[in-house]
Amino acid sequence: MRSLALLACACLLARVFGGDAAPTEKPPTEKPPATATKSTALNFLTDEEKWVFQPAVGRSDVFYDYEQWLLVDRQVKGDGGPRSPTPDVAPENPRERAKQAIMRIEGFMSQRKWEDAIKVADIEIKQLQVSDDPEIVKYIATIKGYRDQAQDALTRDEAQAAFDALGLKVVGIMWSETGTRLALIAGEPRALGINDRVKDCVIINIDTDRVDFRYHFKRKRFEFPRYVGEDAKSK
Repeated sequence: MRSLALLACACLLARVFGGDAAPTEKPPTEKPPATATKSTALNFLTDEEKWVFQPAVGRSDVFYDYEQWLLVDRQVKGDGGPRSPTPDVAPENPRERAKQAIMRIEGFMSQRKWEDAIKVADIEIKQLQVSDDPEIVKYIATIKGYRDQAQDALTRDEAQAAFDALGLKVVGIMWSETGTRLALIAGEPRALGINDRVKDCVIINIDTDRVDFRYHFKRKRFEFPRYVGEDAKSK
């Protein structure tokens, strides 16, 4: 009996101090290598730089790309086709319309297209003068000033063409016994001096190499030079 009791105690102590077998630890699982992302230009932009403005439907932009409009207008109508003096769709804001009109007039004047500048000015003045906005009144005054300049330039070009059509040619310059200069004009029977008339012109100055003529055209007075040996057709 004593031996059975000792054996039971030994088994109990073995269970207390020995314990159950420790569970087998699983090896740590390795994380799959991260897939390398392809580097693009967008990865280097901040969220603010990636933002793209989306205008509301029907929004009228205050900026007007006139150069782009000319390009589209030329593509639609062709290089040699006539161009309308105003865009097909004019801005509803009178101030913006006036600003765009001034830009267009300045563009035509820089290209010496006086008739186009005058057409735009006439149309815009008629459209804008119904407004009582003080700013619009200022814009109309500016447009009228450009129109007057374009009309004067157009008239001068026409006068120049009419003067050239007279075919005046200075053959030479000579001095008289009194020391005054005389001009030899092709087709004239004698040398001419200052205040002499020739082909609807009056000689107002004789220099060593040119003669200045006064010419009236459309009730306006113009002065055109003609150099010695210069042919009007070569201008």
